Amino acid sequence: MIDKSSIHEITNYLFQCDYFDDNFDPDGDEQHLDKAYELFQKFIWDDIIVEWNKYLFENCHTSDEVINYANLFIYYEAASKYNPEPYTFLGYLYAHVDLDKEWDKAGDLFDSIAIEMLGAQNLIDLMEDPYYSPLKDERILKSVDYWKNRQT
Repeated sequence: MIDKSSIHEITNYLFQCDYFDDNFDPDGDEQHLDKAYELFQKFIWDDIIVEWNKYLFENCHTSDEVINYANLFIYYEAASKYNPEPYTFLGYLYAHVDLDKEWDKAGDLFDSIAIEMLGAQNLIDLMEDPYYSPLKDERILKSVDYWKNRQT
């Protein structure tokens, strides 16, 4: 039997840290990254991503929290892995950060996550649409509207 409480505990450890802190995973001592790899070896990804999505939706409400989460998500090499709710996930990111103010911190980051995630899941094809833009994707925009309406 899988002890999903371990996934929850490790997820909290992995995401309750400040990616931008100078002491976060210094060269040669990547404790968080090692813990993420350990998690990937012990549990199936389908169970992990459900917990990671849940963490995002339940714990990341401010712009800084969402940007921190996104950086950690990329750091743990999760963007190219399967996500059962890619548009819900991406819509949440874009809805919670004002990219007019935070483009330098999050714009390219979010676009990279979107393109990598959707491409890995064959939901977009950059060969067919080399100018694909996540912020012009109706599926993402619909999700952004959903999340923004929930915030009010």
